[in-house]
Amino acid sequence: MAMKDPRGILDFTQPIDVVLFDEVCRTAYPPGGGGGGTPEHNMALRTLEEFRMHPNAWTRADTILGASQVMEGKFIALQTLDDTIKKNWNVIDVQQQLGIRNFVINKIMELAESSESLVKNRFVVEKMNHTLVEILKRDWPTKWPSFVEELVLSAQKSNAVMQNNLAIVRELSEEVFDFSKGKMTAQQIQIRKEELNKQFSQIYQMLSFVLLNKQDTLLIKEALRCLLSCLSWIPFGYIFETDLVNILCNRFLPVLETRSLACRCLTEIASLELNPTDPATAQYNAQFRLLLLSFMKHLKTMIPCSPANCQEALTAFEASSEANGEFAQNASQLLTCFHRSHLQQCHTAAESDPEVLASVKESHVYLLGLTCVDNKEMLKACVEYWRWLAEMVFNMMQQPGAPQAYGGYWMQNQQMTPQQQLLMGLYADPGMNIFSETRKAFVRLMARPEEVIVFEDENGEVIKEPMKDVDAIELYNTMREALVFFTHLDPKNTAVIMQSKIEQISRVVAGNPQLFVPGHLNTLSWAIGSISGAMSHEAEKDFLIAVLKELLTICQNNEGQANKASVASDIMYVIGQYPRFLKESWKFLTIVMNKLFDFMREKFEGVQDMAVETFLKITNQCKDVFVALQPGESATFVEGVLEPERLRFNTELLEPKQVCIYFEAVGLMIGAAPPETQEALAERLLAVPNQTWNAILQKAGTTEPQIIQNTDVMGELSFVLKRHVCVAATVGDGYRSQLYKIFTGMMHLYDLYSQFISKEIAEKGVQIARYTHVKKMRIVKKDILKLIEEYVNSSQHLDDVAKTILPPLIQNVLSDYRNSVVQARNPQVLSLITALIKKLTVRVEAHIPEIFDAILQCTLEMIMADLTGFPDIRNNFFKLIQTLNGVCFESFLKALQAYPAIMEAMVSAMNHTDPSVEVIGLETLETFLEHLSASPVLFDFHEVYFVFLLNAVFGVLLDTLHKTGFKYHCRILKRMITDVKRITEAGRCISSTQPPGSQASEYLKHYLSEQLSQRETLKASQIRLFVDGLFTKTTDDKAYKSHIRDFLVELNEFAAEENTQLFDDKEFEAAAKQAEQAKRMAVPGIAPQMKAADVMHVTHDDGGMH
Repeated sequence: MAMKDPRGILDFTQPIDVVLFDEVCRTAYPPGGGGGGTPEHNMALRTLEEFRMHPNAWTRADTILGASQVMEGKFIALQTLDDTIKKNWNVIDVQQQLGIRNFVINKIMELAESSESLVKNRFVVEKMNHTLVEILKRDWPTKWPSFVEELVLSAQKSNAVMQNNLAIVRELSEEVFDFSKGKMTAQQIQIRKEELNKQFSQIYQMLSFVLLNKQDTLLIKEALRCLLSCLSWIPFGYIFETDLVNILCNRFLPVLETRSLACRCLTEIASLELNPTDPATAQYNAQFRLLLLSFMKHLKTMIPCSPANCQEALTAFEASSEANGEFAQNASQLLTCFHRSHLQQCHTAAESDPEVLASVKESHVYLLGLTCVDNKEMLKACVEYWRWLAEMVFNMMQQPGAPQAYGGYWMQNQQMTPQQQLLMGLYADPGMNIFSETRKAFVRLMARPEEVIVFEDENGEVIKEPMKDVDAIELYNTMREALVFFTHLDPKNTAVIMQSKIEQISRVVAGNPQLFVPGHLNTLSWAIGSISGAMSHEAEKDFLIAVLKELLTICQNNEGQANKASVASDIMYVIGQYPRFLKESWKFLTIVMNKLFDFMREKFEGVQDMAVETFLKITNQCKDVFVALQPGESATFVEGVLEPERLRFNTELLEPKQVCIYFEAVGLMIGAAPPETQEALAERLLAVPNQTWNAILQKAGTTEPQIIQNTDVMGELSFVLKRHVCVAATVGDGYRSQLYKIFTGMMHLYDLYSQFISKEIAEKGVQIARYTHVKKMRIVKKDILKLIEEYVNSSQHLDDVAKTILPPLIQNVLSDYRNSVVQARNPQVLSLITALIKKLTVRVEAHIPEIFDAILQCTLEMIMADLTGFPDIRNNFFKLIQTLNGVCFESFLKALQAYPAIMEAMVSAMNHTDPSVEVIGLETLETFLEHLSASPVLFDFHEVYFVFLLNAVFGVLLDTLHKTGFKYHCRILKRMITDVKRITEAGRCISSTQPPGSQASEYLKHYLSEQLSQRETLKASQIRLFVDGLFTKTTDDKAYKSHIRDFLVELNEFAAEENTQLFDDKEFEAAAKQAEQAKRMAVPGIAPQMKAADVMHVTHDDGGMH
């Protein structure tokens, strides 16, 4: 039988046909997921979406929930209620609000009347609980002050009702204290927090009754979940002046079903911060010690082990079942959280209490075992704790009484305070040296450092792309810092552990190379590299020489090209992390460099990449050494490298991208040489590329004019230019003469290729731009532009650049840009012009009209006609505007007067969905307004543009798609309102429609109020408070941002959104974090000796690096 017309459910003049509604739901969501894609299925989906979006759909919810037999239908009905509550609660009348509230309460009570009903209707009840909480967020406590009392009384009806009521309290607590950001205003949140605190005694009585008297496991678990959600905010008396800690430890921790929840509750308690000036703190601290003692007693019962087998026992326990794995993770969180908050007071108590001393030591033995369990989240938590502990102990050992020099803090002959002696007994006891065992674990588990993969893109560009695994990088950095602190505490022990490990691997390889596991040596190498700078110079030298000798022995004794390549990469990685050692050991440095040159001839995959990257990395740190004449040498190292035969030998087997990196490294050396020698050295480096260039252009100008259209020749030209780019970027001003040797030829070549491309497109259409020969021509043109840009960026001869380079660029390059078809325009042109403006500043001002004549109109037509196409052109254009605005503001103002479309372009950038474009637009407008405030044209400008800009800013502010720009929106608005105050004082206008004699500020308030009143969900009182606040809070950045954020939260467009981006207050926290990081960076070894961006590892599928 065919289904009735599904659109019948959209007739809101008649009672809803629930049978038809269910049929539509079954068609839209067929059992098993079948039936998708049919006309009936698509029609059903569209009909349900129309139903859900109808403003009166919520009026059908009670009928559907009472009669529907389809779960999806019930969820749709509840969703309509949620939408109404979130978006229109203040619009519907009070009687309708009460009707919805009573319906939800009665339905929840009906479905939760028994345990069987609660289990059967679990999903619907959870959804209805959420709906009730949404109502509470709006009505409680102001319109519903008796809610908590009613909830507690109704809980007495049955265990099932009590269980569900506890779930409602849990969700309310989470919504108010954990998830309220972006969903309620700051005032709403504060009111509800205060009310929950006032009324918690009633909730606590219900919780206490369940925990002490009930045997129903499901009810007890819900009570524990509810308690967990409340522990972070309830008054301390309910925790520390009751028997709660003892109940959790001794009643629920030993029970399998409740131990994980009890553990999480104890973790929440452990994280509480007490007020040290509160008289009750001493009493509360005793409860914390009780928590540790009780937890360790039960942990030892559940997982009995000794220091010798703890790692194996915990690994076996964690892997034995899902429940045990969950508990192990919860236990690690409890112990790390407890010690971070209370370890120092436990240290104090341990001086007189052997039981506390034993528990602290045992808990760290268990933590060490948990660190070694194969669980990433657990490892991360434990590693962060060990880093914190090592840093804390390091700082304590820096106090008077501890040695200040290198050599370790655990020396028996050093004078230490009693507390420092206690630390040594706890963490460096010869019977169980926890720190030593932790060092061993870190060496075995060391995370992979950041990788940078070098590749050539489709346009021949050499790209360095950092590894994207943020979690892995964060883990490595945490482990590295922890190992640095551990090394400071006992460098000798760290060195012994690492040397013993590498000697063990060396013995294995010497005995049977087949047993070599590359991954083991990888992690050891990463660990060795991570402690660079943490030892004294002499200790580091001895340690590194011993390590490198073993690595070379392993490489020599190993079998198989892949294994040898893996060891070679480890050698290069370790060497690259110790520039201080290399700088101070000239002979060893020369051995290392010659070994790198050997590796550059090794064709096994990845070895050459690693070799040239390590060469670049070492050169970057040791360049001064390479250009100084060393004792016993007849010439500097760089001069030897530039010998024609040596240069050919080192690079002849490298790929073009690797040759470019090699040239970059040698360029760094030349850039560090005395200025008077740089030009000659650069000429020697570029001799061969220049010969190739000259030969090709000579043939093109005489016997073979068509040669430059040959794709192989174009590849050679591009390769020459790329090497020039590398040298220009690293040598700086010393490259100048090399540029002028090829500059005329470059400009001629640029013109020829522009003509060829235009001719090809004119004859064969724009699709020809995708053909290989045209792409190659465009690559050469791009390389020319990039080379000039690199030179401009590093040049100090700015007058020369303005006179010699700028005119032909305007004449040749910009005219080509303007006349080219859009598909052939090169974004590098805009990038070059930006660089010239940034570098030349006032020297370029006279040329701004010519530049804008050439690029502005044609570029605006491209990016305004297609808001997603030409992303590089768009980005580079807005960066150009941003730069001109920043460094040549007067020229920018003149350009703005001549080309009003610039302002429209800035606004379009603010509205763009690409965050990078949006940010450039917002930053440009913000900078422009700052400069404008100090300009005499402020009043005239705002009379024309103020309302236009205001509407644009409010347009993105009130648009949920542009939350990432929220902090900019606030700053721009504050700047504009501040300017309006000045305009008001001066008696000027902000709009041609402002009534004569009126004040600008009053006109603006009236204008904003009128615009906002068009939103029906906003009350007049809300609008008035918001508009007034825009004017009164301009002296406090944080308060201004909070004021605007609270207003947005009240808007229905934001009510159902995830609004965490509005709470990005990093700019207010940056200073404190910077100070903390600066203190940490002062510790030798914490600041990496090599930049992260210079690091590159390539990994075999088997885990080995190559």
